[in-house]
Amino acid sequence: MTQESSIAIEVRLSEAERQKAIALSEQLNPFDTVSTLVFGKEALQSITAFSDRVLADVRAKDTGDAGDILHAMVTNMSSSQFDELGKESFLSRLPLIGELFHSFGKFVKGFDTIKALLDELANKLEAQEVKLVQDIHQLDGLYDENLALLHQLDIYIHAGNHRLEKLKNVELIELKEKADQSVDPLDSQAFRDALQVMSRLEKRIHNLSLARMAAIQTAPQIRLSQEGNKMLMEDIQDIIHNTLPLWKRQFLIAISNFEKEKALKVTRAVKDYTNKQYIRNAEKLKALEEQISENYQRGILDIESLQTVNQLMIETLKNTLSHVKEGRIKRQQAGKALEQAETDLKFALQETFDETRV
Repeated sequence: MTQESSIAIEVRLSEAERQKAIALSEQLNPFDTVSTLVFGKEALQSITAFSDRVLADVRAKDTGDAGDILHAMVTNMSSSQFDELGKESFLSRLPLIGELFHSFGKFVKGFDTIKALLDELANKLEAQEVKLVQDIHQLDGLYDENLALLHQLDIYIHAGNHRLEKLKNVELIELKEKADQSVDPLDSQAFRDALQVMSRLEKRIHNLSLARMAAIQTAPQIRLSQEGNKMLMEDIQDIIHNTLPLWKRQFLIAISNFEKEKALKVTRAVKDYTNKQYIRNAEKLKALEEQISENYQRGILDIESLQTVNQLMIETLKNTLSHVKEGRIKRQQAGKALEQAETDLKFALQETFDETRV
């Protein structure tokens, strides 16, 4: 039957640990299947119990990620443009100087809102920092437990190898010699059972060696995780004590700039209005003075008016005279027409009388 070879591991033990390993090897009965299967279980149970205790203290609400909070803070702040605060206030929509302090009140209210947001984020980061400190301490405990597990596995592996050597070099040889010399098939079966026992023990030592390698690999992983927590803590400290105060100072500068910009706009608007009004008044005064002077030089009646009236009077006289002549001619014509009509009437009457006599 093919035998499974165990992983060759050089285990460095102190003299006390070596004596403990020898004692464990003497207690191990490889011919007891259960004894072999649970060999080293005590070492693995200790770190499992520690992990269970840590996980029992972790609540779902405490599992926030500092990186997510930092990202949320930057995302919120990216929408706060210092240059845009109060940009559309007053003069672009309000009359001159009107509601000046009202617009400033809106600006300060917006600042208070952002300040509250900064304070809230700072509180969240401080809470996350506390959680990171707890995680670092827990990882320290896990590292110590993992180190203790590694030492215990070294002892169990040394004990298993010591017991395996005895099984190979003493018991198995004796059973093989007995089986070869005996005609009893039970002796051969005992030798084959011993081979199975050796295989199971080798497999158990192999599994403990794998667990030892996992423990060795876990150690730097724990330290790397702690380093990540420490870097996040440093970032949180920088943000709380440097970045957020810097942002607040920038807001104060923004408020100062906003007030100066308002004052500049007001004074500029006043000066612009004054100059425009000054020029407008001068232009109006010039136009009025010219009109007054021109009007003053005029007489009571303009010569043009006299000429126009004179021409109209001449035309009126001419028209009147023409109408008189036309009337005279028409009257003469009418008189002749009347005489002719009268003559015609007399003649007609005369003829009527003549016919009556006959």
